Amino acid sequence: MPLEATEAFRSEVARARPTRLVVMLYDEAITGLVAAINAIRDNDIEERCNRINVVTELVATLHLSLDMEKGGDVAEQLGSIYRFILGQLIRINISSDAEKAAQIIDVLKPLRDAWDEVDRRVEKGEDITLAEAAMLQRVEAAGNRLSIHAA
Repeated sequence: MPLEATEAFRSEVARARPTRLVVMLYDEAITGLVAAINAIRDNDIEERCNRINVVTELVATLHLSLDMEKGGDVAEQLGSIYRFILGQLIRINISSDAEKAAQIIDVLKPLRDAWDEVDRRVEKGEDITLAEAAMLQRVEAAGNRLSIHAA
């Protein structure tokens, strides 16, 4: 059964700030990976494939949304991480590797939290450049955890 966005989700997307949309993409990717892990444990091949395919689309969307001109080091490092994750998603889907999927969740969560912090600052009207150092630190930590520097 194909996965479809609910009407409530579509409505929320239509009203959301760009930074909130990024957080929502992370949330959906993490939720999708959790569902894929459950499908792997249940030996539900179709569900695993569907969930990993959705997560792949979400991560690809995050990657394609990077502004390489304005984003500087953060955009470059996020791009490396996203490319690494996209490669891992293929491997996870082929090998039904729940452990690798859990590792990807562990990478996505701190990045999601960093974007959530940026979004909260935007909502308050703060200058988001103040969050750049914290974001870069979290991105570098995620990249170092994966031992990727240029994917």
